[in-house]
Amino acid sequence: MSDYYMLECYASPEQWEYTSVDGPPPSIEGVESWISGRPFGVKVREPIELSWDPDTRGSRKYLYDAGIPLYHRALCAALNDAGVDNLQTYRTSIVDPRSGEICRDYLAVNVVGLVAAADLGKSVYRAHSDPPLVDSDFDSLVIDPARASGLLMFRLAECVSGVVVHRRVKEALEARGGFGLTFVPPQEWIG
Repeated sequence: MSDYYMLECYASPEQWEYTSVDGPPPSIEGVESWISGRPFGVKVREPIELSWDPDTRGSRKYLYDAGIPLYHRALCAALNDAGVDNLQTYRTSIVDPRSGEICRDYLAVNVVGLVAAADLGKSVYRAHSDPPLVDSDFDSLVIDPARASGLLMFRLAECVSGVVVHRRVKEALEARGGFGLTFVPPQEWIG
């Protein structure tokens, strides 16, 4: 059993349709990237104002990872209860353009922690830089537990779109119903 998993939030087969966030994220002065794994050195004005996509229908997911990562407040609380302490969170206001209703159930999340934890000798990947950092394409990933140093949650330095969680976090979230998340074994992860 692996100590680490890749965190994903796919739509379940029962709920292929879900509401998504509209358009590109707003630019925030001083914030270059929400997936750099680095702490923000600026004060982010809150709430961050977003819109639901009027062309999508269905349930809302607990985690949106495109643009600005959005985690439902209940998911953030569960991560905190599981011991995750490296999240910078910011209040959001997401308006439904059809009804005008404003949703405040989500936090914009910056996962702080960028770790070069891939065992590149055992992984299957294509690098776009040398050394292979930031945007490597993985067909199979092997996490080196020594490099992960027991961290509970972090971004993978070799592919910053990948969020890695420890088995302890996975089990804690699953015990609370799983939040519609998928915990992909690294060897099966394509990212």
